[in-house]
Amino acid sequence: MNNLIRKNIYDNIVQYNVMLFTIMVLGIALRLFHYFYGRSLWMDEIYLCSSFSHLSYADLASKILDYDQKAPIGFLWLVKWAVNTFGYHEMALRLIPLVAGLISMFLFIKVCRYFLQPWAQLLAMGIFALSPALIYHSVEIKQYAMECLATVVALYLLIKYKDSHSWKDKICWGILGAATLWFSFSVIFVLAGIACGISLNYLIKRDWKSFFMNAVPFLLWLISFIINYLLFTYKHADSGWVVYFFKLYDNFMPFPPRSVQQLKWFSRNFYDMMDYPLGMIFNFKDFSNGTLAKILSIPVVAIVFLLSGIYAIFQRNKTDFHVLIFPILFMLIASGLYLYPLLERFWVFIAPVFILFIASGFEYFQKKIHSDKLIWLLFILVIAAPLFQSGYYILQPQKFYKHKKSFEKELLVYVDKNFRDGDVVYNYWNNAPGYGVYRNIFHFRYNAIQGQDWRKKSANLSDYNEKLKNDFRNFAGKKRVWLIFNTQFLTDIGDFADDPRWYYKTNITPAENLLLQFKKLGNPVQKVIRKDVSLYLFELKAP
Repeated sequence: MNNLIRKNIYDNIVQYNVMLFTIMVLGIALRLFHYFYGRSLWMDEIYLCSSFSHLSYADLASKILDYDQKAPIGFLWLVKWAVNTFGYHEMALRLIPLVAGLISMFLFIKVCRYFLQPWAQLLAMGIFALSPALIYHSVEIKQYAMECLATVVALYLLIKYKDSHSWKDKICWGILGAATLWFSFSVIFVLAGIACGISLNYLIKRDWKSFFMNAVPFLLWLISFIINYLLFTYKHADSGWVVYFFKLYDNFMPFPPRSVQQLKWFSRNFYDMMDYPLGMIFNFKDFSNGTLAKILSIPVVAIVFLLSGIYAIFQRNKTDFHVLIFPILFMLIASGLYLYPLLERFWVFIAPVFILFIASGFEYFQKKIHSDKLIWLLFILVIAAPLFQSGYYILQPQKFYKHKKSFEKELLVYVDKNFRDGDVVYNYWNNAPGYGVYRNIFHFRYNAIQGQDWRKKSANLSDYNEKLKNDFRNFAGKKRVWLIFNTQFLTDIGDFADDPRWYYKTNITPAENLLLQFKKLGNPVQKVIRKDVSLYLFELKAP
């Protein structure tokens, strides 16, 4: 009998290790595939990349970044190091997010082993490794993979040091936790949640020695946050137009909700969060938009697991519950105070917490249900959505979050390959960021004429078109002109929506008006139109 028990335990351990190894290999392979696939930088990436081509380490710390971008100083310096070491190109720019994404996978295993039983650990790791959003941000030159890693690091430090009674360990916890604040903006919610959860536990127990001992690392975190804010973060404080932008698109939590419409914000954003970043929703949009597809896409099992997991952890360990739930509450409060918008990428840092809750819910039902087949069916139902989507994006990488897919690189390189001596390239004002970054990456044979933004200097559309002629004077003596303009990003950083109204709200769109003015100069003989960037070649009329 003892031999049979030992054999069953051994078989379970082997099965667990094989599944964990498979999940890890898949997660690594998916990230590396999209890293080497080399999709074009999209505008959000381009805005941030611009600064690394000319700002030094000191400049990154002291100056406002190009296009008013915001990122933690530690992240900026790491990317600058990668660019200085490997050169200014896409793979170097995306290296740090990739490394952050890979490290977070390995560290999350240790976090899962504290909060979850073995099979629930596999579910959590499966979601984390296969979630399309977490894969995407591991190959995007923005700080969100680092934000996610900072959360995982904060949770790992929690389980490593929280029960220690050594002053050395508490100081070490304080220093390491304080360091994460220099690499992540949002980890403050996680650290504050941990501090409040641990402190509340000792207050309830009246364990004053432990309370004050743990106050040491928490105080170090606070000091680090204040220093970092005063030296660097303060200059990233959101300006009025940023708050206006996120308000316009309803990205702040209603606090408090004052209407039924505002109450819908919670269900809508909860559902969106299940999709992005958790990857729990089957996206059938490429196959069908019918009612049945929408019904089938609802992640019923994952939602039940999430809610059950919150309850299960609350019942099992109040301290664990508090340190996981407080960061979510602080994030929501910050959103309600117009300090933290909630959409897509801004949920990424908190994804590990929600994944732990979902896996805990699976563990809860695993103890209640005595059918292995049913448990495995539930496991598959949850893991199927991220697995299906990630597999699909391997087969169709051009559709990987196609709302963020750009063709900037492809069209600019196309011009370079087809450019003739005597041609001239005119880059419209709204495509200046893309051309500026890729010019430094590829060193094109052509130097584009950068169109000026005449919107704020013009009284109306007629006045605007007259001022455009100042740009067109650069075409004198040329036979062909390449026109490049962006059709997705129609405003500039700092602009308020639809301002000026005569530019956006007339009977003709900005792109139509631009083409109309060019057709007065010549005839279009070639065009390449993509989702976000359009390219036209005009043969100019004789003067």
